[in-house]
Amino acid sequence: MRAHGDIGAQANAVCGKALTVCARVCEHRRMRARWTQLVSPLRVPACRSLFAAQAISGIGDWAGRLALAALVYERSNSALWAAAVTVLALLPWLGPGQLLATFADRYGRITVMVVADLARAAAFLLMLLPQPTAMLLVWAFVAGLCVPPFAGSRSAALVELTPPDRYPAALALYGVLTQVEVLVGYAIGGVVIAVAGAEVALAANAVSFVVSAAVLMSLRNSAAGSPHAARSGIAGVVAGFAFWRSDPLGRRALLLFAGVSMFAVLPEALVVPYADQIDVPSRGVGLLAALVGIGSIIGMLATPVAATHTALLRIAAGRAVVLAIITGSLFAVGIHPVVGGLAYALSGSIDALSVPTNQVVGERLPAEGRAAAMTVAGGVLYATQALAIAGAGVVATVFSPRLALVIAMFLAAAVALATVLIPIRVRHDPDVAANH
Repeated sequence: MRAHGDIGAQANAVCGKALTVCARVCEHRRMRARWTQLVSPLRVPACRSLFAAQAISGIGDWAGRLALAALVYERSNSALWAAAVTVLALLPWLGPGQLLATFADRYGRITVMVVADLARAAAFLLMLLPQPTAMLLVWAFVAGLCVPPFAGSRSAALVELTPPDRYPAALALYGVLTQVEVLVGYAIGGVVIAVAGAEVALAANAVSFVVSAAVLMSLRNSAAGSPHAARSGIAGVVAGFAFWRSDPLGRRALLLFAGVSMFAVLPEALVVPYADQIDVPSRGVGLLAALVGIGSIIGMLATPVAATHTALLRIAAGRAVVLAIITGSLFAVGIHPVVGGLAYALSGSIDALSVPTNQVVGERLPAEGRAAAMTVAGGVLYATQALAIAGAGVVATVFSPRLALVIAMFLAAAVALATVLIPIRVRHDPDVAANH
């Protein structure tokens, strides 16, 4: 009997190991399949060029922003002036950028992206000349003016250059690339500033824009290079707003993304005071902030799929509700750095909401006003984030950073939950698979 028992135990052990190996193989295959799907847009030459140009200019831009802030602070010895660099870089999103983005609909996405890159290169080169510190801020604003038309053109071009069945993967890949740009850009910028000085970093940034423009020139005869019979200027901005008024489902996607993101961005904005509150050493603040990007990348690797746009938004909103509630709960009890770090990583994963919402908008927008409408959405996004950051700063100062983050996460959950519960009345909700 004992021998039989030993044989049975050995058999169970062997079966258990076999099942473990099979599970690991299946998981490996799933991860490999997910990765293959994520990078599948890069098999399209036009997509490769677009992503390459974005990566080159994006990494240079983040390094350049850091260098400019360092240079302004070095010359003025004022934290307020250094902060003004970021404010002026975002200010064009509140009106002027939308006007400039309308030219992408009229003259072609690639043309506008190349002009924007060359204009930014010129602005950063002009920063190297001897001049008052205030003039550096002027050039920062000029460079910032080029970002909305570039971003709107790039978003519109992504729709036009990517095969429909790979568009969701392209959005996820772009989201991952955006986080990598921030991490790598800041890292490279910090090294260059420390080794060679802020001026060299600014010059390198200018060169990155020139290289980006050269890469984009290969797409001038593509679908994204063709002009459209669209209005420009104020009339174009009005047309961009018209889409959001006329399409309830597109409007719901924008409200979901902007409404959740305005609160999900707060952990990154309050990283320094929150780190101080939970006793994270100064050398760990950067790691805490980096966890947001890492969480975002992981979240985008597991973006939802659905048969219709309505179902896609509901699934995405449901995920956001769960993630935001868990993150808020961790912030509520997160007096230990490890718990705080986990909360920061999960807060980044909420940002993956950008993939399904952008998929819905990108597939529903008409080509004639696509760039203008997307830039209008960018203005809404940055304006709401600015308001949320200002409000969270007050709560963090009067009460505590941790309380501000707890409130922010539960407000994000409330916005996402409202999207799930409130009915969406649409006349046209095509089968996503049919679009592919």
